[in-house]
Amino acid sequence: MNRRLVLGGSALVLVAGAAVLAVLAVDVLRWRGHLEEADMRYAAGTGALRMWEPGDTWLPGATRTLLGVEDDVELRRALQRFRLARVRQAPRTQQEVNLRSAVEADLARLGRGDGEAGQKSLAAVLRGALAFEEARLGGEEPTIFLRRSLTAFREAIRLDPTNEDAKYDLELVLRLLQTVSGDTSGGTGAQRGNVTARGAGSGSSGSGF
Repeated sequence: MNRRLVLGGSALVLVAGAAVLAVLAVDVLRWRGHLEEADMRYAAGTGALRMWEPGDTWLPGATRTLLGVEDDVELRRALQRFRLARVRQAPRTQQEVNLRSAVEADLARLGRGDGEAGQKSLAAVLRGALAFEEARLGGEEPTIFLRRSLTAFREAIRLDPTNEDAKYDLELVLRLLQTVSGDTSGGTGAQRGNVTARGAGSGSSGSGF
């Protein structure tokens, strides 16, 4: 009797495992080409944050992990929130302030994650852009935000030395700091010479954020 129970229990486990694998297989098929299609929709408009995942998956978290697309989805959502936050304009409502805080938290989390260096470099550029816009919009201590921006752009270049936008933005912030306070190091002890000749200051293709 005990043996029958054991065999029956084992059979149930096998059936359940097979069912989970079948569900995962279906979910994986639903992901096929989805990010590319969502990218095209995003290029035409902001869309909804949920657009980056198929809406009819059964095990979304497990499928994202299996496919290794967690960081890809999170980066796209952060980019979308960055656009929605309209960082070049002063926030007018508490909701807009909260959205900017959420964007900053998203980008910081991506920077600490295990994503590819290029993705983390882009997240650092966007963090630098947020700090730069805080300085430009007339904060009480613009040089503090400029130095934060400088640190973020340097981090972006460290992560991806080919990031021309980061180099362009770094040059811009260095010049602004020199104009505002005569400081070209941003309080980090680094010198302007860290930016190579390929940077924006030498007429590279980088155009900044």
